[in-house]
Order: sequence, then C-alpha cells, then structure tokens
Amino acid sequence: MNKHLKTMSLTALFAALILVSTAYAKIPIGFGYVHVGDIFVMTGAFFLPPVYAVLSAAIGSMLADLIAGYVIYMPVTFLVKGLMAFICSLSFYKKCKLVRLVAGTVAASVVMLAGYFVFEGFYYGWAGAIGNIPLSLIQPAVSVPCAVLLTLALSRIPYLAELKEEIAPRKKAHAVDPDSEENARKDAGGDADASD
Repeated sequence: MNKHLKTMSLTALFAALILVSTAYAKIPIGFGYVHVGDIFVMTGAFFLPPVYAVLSAAIGSMLADLIAGYVIYMPVTFLVKGLMAFICSLSFYKKCKLVRLVAGTVAASVVMLAGYFVFEGFYYGWAGAIGNIPLSLIQPAVSVPCAVLLTLALSRIPYLAELKEEIAPRKKAHAVDPDSEENARKDAGGDADASD
C-alpha cells in the first residue's frame, strides 16, 4: 500500500471515529450536546499530517451534527473542529511531549468553547450562551486528559510510530562531528600549503 493510500485510509478512520464518538456518545445540554469525539480530534492531530487532521476533524464532526439532528451547528462545527485539529497539530504533531500535548489540547478546547459561545450568543442570545458555559466545560474536562493519555499510549506502539513515520517522514538533521570538522579544516589548510 503506497503512502498516499495509507494517509487517506488513516484520515477516513479518524473521521469515522470522530463521527461515531460524537454522534452516539453524547449528552444533550441546554444548547447542543457534549460528547467524547474531541478525544479523537486531538489524537488524530498527532498521527495525521496537519491538512489531513483538519479534514478528518472538520468532516467527521460536521457529519456527526447531521446524524445527531443538530443541523444548525454544522457550519460552525466544521470551522471550530478544523481549527482545533490545526492547533493540536501545531503543538504536538512533530514532538509528542507531555507539555506540548497538554498545552495543545487545552488551547484547542479554549478555542472550541469560545467558538460555540459566540455562535450560541448570536443565535440564542447572550444570556443563554453564558448559562450554557458550565455544562459545556464537561466536554474538555473529559476530553483533554483522555486525549493526552491516549496519544501518549498510542505513540509508544512501534507499528503506529512506524506508520506515522512512513506517512510523513521527519527530516533528520545530520549531526556534525566537531573533530571531523576540525580535521577537514586542517586537511584543507594542508592542501593549501602544499599548493604553495
């Protein structure tokens, strides 16, 4: 299987995981609903190249709104979830460190809360949007620690690490040995003296 096909397959897999975990593992609240789909939005941002992570998050989440009957949320979900995946990709796609994972998932969750708050403020009224905040906080309170732990665990599985490297290999900087560099200078100096 070539690299492009593997990338597309993994993108489709994460989009499906996001769709199912959003549409079917949910709790309706005042406006909209809380769900566990963000766990896979965030985890997908580690395994997929940024563009594909954004697509899987945006499309999977938007289709979940359609299936769950929250059609009015579809456009804002497409934008907000895509932005969440992009923020996570910037934070920890290249380096899976605990600090980066926590910072990226928290920042993405803040953006998500802000995006839906603005939408609900204009659509339902600001008093209702403010009243919906406490219930909306349930989602990141569950998603952030779960996504961090899941990403750390999956990143240590050799097959998945190799798959990620195959999809988007990192450029390895060649380490310069100081001794060899100095020897090269001496050799160059010796050649110059010999030419004199």
